[in-house]
Amino acid sequence: MDLPAGAGDGDGREPGRAGFERACRLPNTVHSEIAAALPLPTLPATLGTDLHDHDEPLAEPDRPDMIMQAAAIARILASTDISHLGFTEADHVAVDPSECSLLWREVLKHNPDAFKFKPRTPQPPPSQGLLDGQEYHNREREKQFEDLAPNLTKARKDHPFPPDDTSSHREDLHNELSPDSVASRKPKVRKKDNSASSSGPSIPSSQEVIANFRELVEDFCGKAEIPDNADGDDWLSIALNDVKVLVNEITYVRSKGMLHEIPMDTLTCLLHVIDRQIRCSQGLSIDVKENPDAADAEHSVFSALESIHAALAIMTNPDMPKQLYREELIERIIDFSRHQIMDCMAASNPTFRALYKPAGNVTNDGDEDEDDMENGPASKKRRTASNLSARKSSANKVSASIYSAVQKLCLILGFLKELLTTVRLSDSCILQLAKTCFTTFLVDNMQLLQLKAIGVICMVFSSYTQHRSYLVDETLNLVRKLQFSKNAIRTYHLADEEQKQIQMITALLVHLVQFSANVPDSLKGTVNWSTIIDASVDANYPINCHEAATEACCLFWTNVLQRFTAAKSQDVPEAKGIIENLVQDLLTVLNLPEYPAAAPILEVLCVLLLQNAGLKSKDTSARCFAIDLLGGIASRLKRDSVICSKEKLWILQELTDAENDSSKILKNKCCVCLGGRGINMACDVCGRCFHPDCMGAGSQENLQRDSVCPLCFCKQQLSVLQSYYELENKEKGKRASTAHKKKTAIPDEVTAVDTVQQILLNYLQEAGPQDDGNLFSRWFYLCMWYKEDISSQEKIIYYLARLKSKEILRDSGSGLALSRDWAKKICLALGQKNSFSRGFDKILSLLLASLRENSPVIRAKALRAVSSIVEADPEVLGDKRVQSAVEGRFCDSAISVREAALELVGRHIASHPDVGLKYIEKVAERIKDTGVSVRKRAIKIIRDLCASNPNADTSHAFVEIISRVNDEESSVQDLVCKTFYELWFDEPSGSHKHLVADGSSVPMEIATKTEQIVDMLRKMPNHQPLITIIKRSLTLEFLPQSSKAAGINSSMMTSLRKRCELICRRLLERILQVEEGADNETKIHTLPYVLVLQAFCIVDPTLCTPVTDPSQFVVTLQPYLKNKVDSKSTAQLLESIIFVIDAVIPLIRKPPQTVVEELEQDLKQMIVRHSFLTVVHACIKCLSALSNAAGRGPRLLEYLVNLFYKHLSGPNSDGQVLGRSLFCLGLLLRYGYKLLAASENQLDFPKILELLKRRYLRRDDFSLKVRAMQALGYILIAKPDFMLQKDILNLIEASLSSDVDYRLKIQGLQNLYEYLRDAESQLTADSTGKPTVPYATNGGSEVPVAAGAGDTNICGGIIQLYWNSILERSLDMNDQVRHAALKVN
Repeated sequence: MDLPAGAGDGDGREPGRAGFERACRLPNTVHSEIAAALPLPTLPATLGTDLHDHDEPLAEPDRPDMIMQAAAIARILASTDISHLGFTEADHVAVDPSECSLLWREVLKHNPDAFKFKPRTPQPPPSQGLLDGQEYHNREREKQFEDLAPNLTKARKDHPFPPDDTSSHREDLHNELSPDSVASRKPKVRKKDNSASSSGPSIPSSQEVIANFRELVEDFCGKAEIPDNADGDDWLSIALNDVKVLVNEITYVRSKGMLHEIPMDTLTCLLHVIDRQIRCSQGLSIDVKENPDAADAEHSVFSALESIHAALAIMTNPDMPKQLYREELIERIIDFSRHQIMDCMAASNPTFRALYKPAGNVTNDGDEDEDDMENGPASKKRRTASNLSARKSSANKVSASIYSAVQKLCLILGFLKELLTTVRLSDSCILQLAKTCFTTFLVDNMQLLQLKAIGVICMVFSSYTQHRSYLVDETLNLVRKLQFSKNAIRTYHLADEEQKQIQMITALLVHLVQFSANVPDSLKGTVNWSTIIDASVDANYPINCHEAATEACCLFWTNVLQRFTAAKSQDVPEAKGIIENLVQDLLTVLNLPEYPAAAPILEVLCVLLLQNAGLKSKDTSARCFAIDLLGGIASRLKRDSVICSKEKLWILQELTDAENDSSKILKNKCCVCLGGRGINMACDVCGRCFHPDCMGAGSQENLQRDSVCPLCFCKQQLSVLQSYYELENKEKGKRASTAHKKKTAIPDEVTAVDTVQQILLNYLQEAGPQDDGNLFSRWFYLCMWYKEDISSQEKIIYYLARLKSKEILRDSGSGLALSRDWAKKICLALGQKNSFSRGFDKILSLLLASLRENSPVIRAKALRAVSSIVEADPEVLGDKRVQSAVEGRFCDSAISVREAALELVGRHIASHPDVGLKYIEKVAERIKDTGVSVRKRAIKIIRDLCASNPNADTSHAFVEIISRVNDEESSVQDLVCKTFYELWFDEPSGSHKHLVADGSSVPMEIATKTEQIVDMLRKMPNHQPLITIIKRSLTLEFLPQSSKAAGINSSMMTSLRKRCELICRRLLERILQVEEGADNETKIHTLPYVLVLQAFCIVDPTLCTPVTDPSQFVVTLQPYLKNKVDSKSTAQLLESIIFVIDAVIPLIRKPPQTVVEELEQDLKQMIVRHSFLTVVHACIKCLSALSNAAGRGPRLLEYLVNLFYKHLSGPNSDGQVLGRSLFCLGLLLRYGYKLLAASENQLDFPKILELLKRRYLRRDDFSLKVRAMQALGYILIAKPDFMLQKDILNLIEASLSSDVDYRLKIQGLQNLYEYLRDAESQLTADSTGKPTVPYATNGGSEVPVAAGAGDTNICGGIIQLYWNSILERSLDMNDQVRHAALKVN
């Protein structure tokens, strides 16, 4: 294998490393597969004697391109065996290096012993297996071959070849040469008088070579012994060794370039004899299962194969007479090769034999097997397992002759590929050859044969355009015949891609498309600038080539999709799997340098899927399948785009920088790793610095030479090509007519895109395999770029020159080598500029449009496709189109679609909270969704968002979540409580000891949580849901039963209460801060903090009684009672503050007397003067608690009772005063009854009741009547036994009758409702262990069910008395009455 230019000394890489990398890049080329099996070249004895008599002088050894090959020369000399020349160590002569050429010195740098004699190394003994010997593979290549052909290797391991068979066929492998290596062989037959004389060795002249060849041919033809009157059956087969001698001689003459000088009659006679040899072996088989006499037929078959080798070696030689290419001979060669290929496939693969070559004794299987050839896997599945297993068990051994025949057939296919470009074959030959090659793909353990077949098929596709439709159809049939599985057999190894393979059928498709862009004939050989100028290539030719490739893709995919839509229901999964495997393989090779056709193939598929074959199809399953494929392809495009945007490769900076400013180049840092130490490489043009290791330099000696980075090297190349082009235009006299065009078509400076493109072309030319596939790959790239360039048609010659710039500018030297990893990154970056990548937006738009389809199945599929794109780049969620479409699915009619849409957003909330904030409002709305799973998912999304971004404003979402605290689904309730517990009350991991900067003793984390709670409460209508959250969090009711059964950790409860105490403390601090910083008009800002504090007090008042200072909250909040502002907000603030004081006062053992006195005065003033009765209600309740807890006695309560009684019993006619007096008197008796009853001055309850009945309940003023009814209700709560008295019973019954005013009905029902609530609160207090003081009985009445006021057992008896009236009011005409009655129920 030749070393590419620039891979030796100049690129800074070690020769061994370069050779190894080169070998690794060609795992699928025939040369790399069989190179290890070839013997080392030997030199003729007369080499060098008539050097000066040669027709052309040797090239100047010190040319730059020659020096570039120093590493290759050193490697070849190291492995060359010259022991047959008879030299010894004594013959070594010392040479002065200064007198030698530069090439000689460069070779010695790589190998100091390159010109020294080395004795012959003894050959290792042959091993037992046929493919283990030196003739085929060394141990390293054996391991690689096992990876490529696991089935074949397994057969060899299970059933080793007999030593006799191995030794008998080892000689056959000596002659297995590829077309690329025929020049390295030496003929085995020479004239006896042509031996070396005593004067020294000599090289035979051309006349001698031709004479020797003619003599050998005459002798060969004479051995055939052809009788004049004989039939074909009477022809004798020539000995195999004689045919091998002939092959060697042809190889030698061909290597000398003299084969075309052989007389016509000699070659005609030889080909006639070869034709007869092939005819003698037709119908024979070396397959023991097919032919019981296979051992006897081996000689004839191998002789025929060697004869075919000889014939093709002659016919593929350049400049041969056209008369040699007889159609009969070529057809016979192809037919015989096809027969042998089928036999070898059947012998090496039992499944193939069972399906396509039925046993001879089965007479009724012929039609079935013929159908199998047409229908593939569908017929395979109909065969019984027992039949197949029986046939498989009989094929236990593959003979060594089969392997030898396979290797020879690989060689023959290689020659047939050359023959396709040498002569125009008939259609029958082409069709037969193509069908034979397609057959090789039906087995899995003949990868080498399949690789050769791919080359032949691609060459037919390129050279015989009229058969392209047939080849595409055969490819489709092959796709249908291949056995389907999710994990399809992938045996085509990708270059330098570890553990990455694709299917052979995919490799065939990619190569077919690349070969559809036919390279101009003038560019296929060695070219120079004159060749480019003289090439008559139309300006539209590259565009036509690209269109031909597109047409081939359309033809393939159209038929594939048509067969998918027409498939039966039972075959649809298999058809889907085949297409998915193809797409998966194409995505695997996408943006790899050697496979530029992958992008156009996928692009055509996407176009068809976006049309009637996919999203616009009437078949729902076809549309769903199209969405799946498009989603996978679009996600790959987006992933590549993200990777490319993050790539910092220094070469690609040329594409991203808008201005190529040389000042941006780092002068003292490595452009690869940005490190500054150890830099000893620099580009001589731009000054970029590099580390040797970063550039792959092997030794410091290589650094002494001048080096140019790939960017500068390609810029120089393109600049020279542009100069040549301009000069050519001037020479043709087109300067005046094209002056303006040159300014637009050829810029003054080479563009960055052109430079990076040329780097990729140079890499492929240097590092890729030197075969037709590499040339077609580079041409395919140029065709794509040519089509994208708007001014390309004006510089067609410039583009043609870029294809082989290294050959045209061979004296320009070579730049630093480019690693494959860099080449792939460059290919990825260039791929972002092609039409396929630009089509991402179109795919995304149509997928988003599919989200609005009527079918929920399609909507769900489209949502999953969009999800795969979002997985590649979550930033896609920020796109307004995507956001609108996804939010639209939040309201989808199908619960599964709504949940999937939420899942799409929720999956990326934690990693991209900025994106999640755009969706939080719409997600919060889904908390009220009818689907339980949707509600849960919405809650979890908001929880994750808040956890990942604690500083975000999520108060609106919190309001939506907390609204579900009383959800009808208990699991949702638990999730809501658990969410707030984790956000607010759970101890966070890590240390959070940082305090608030305002001098507070509360940690910053607690302060942040407190503000979140307050912000949420500002947007809530009331704080009742918050009370429920706090209550359930403090008791951990939301925990699962398993956790409760295991027991709650006491440390967890301690930590929970501590955090709640800190929150209350922070609330108190914020109340002071807000109050001090606000004026009289904005004091309402204090209210949310007080309301939150009130919620905590309602759940557990002990949270506001710190151990260090229990009266802290009372002392701090008491001054706010002096607020004189008369407004609704202030009233609500005062009410909440009074409630907190009321809850905390009973827990203080010795409240400060000064505070108690001030509280009494403030409460008294508000009871008498405040205009809001809710505040008055709270003041009376707090005053009663204060009088009881502080030991102040009922003095103040008695004063107030007497005051309001005088107002009611006096002549006062002011309705507002009377109404206020009724309200206050009832509340004082309700809450102060305990103290008043224990007072020396006994209250006369009957007198007060009589006053209400006689004076106020009979008034015409309904407002006073309602107030009196309300006061009566308060009194009855304190003395429930009064409700059993007849007069009170009649009074309540009258208020609930149907003919009274609805306001009295509502008030009567409200009295009963408040009585029940009070009784329930006493029951709750009793159940929690809190002692209650029973009310004293007023000895007028006996209660049969229970004794004592406040005893809740009396409740049931009282409600029974009024139950009928309550039920009647549930059917009242007035809706307010009905609502009040239902509350009681």
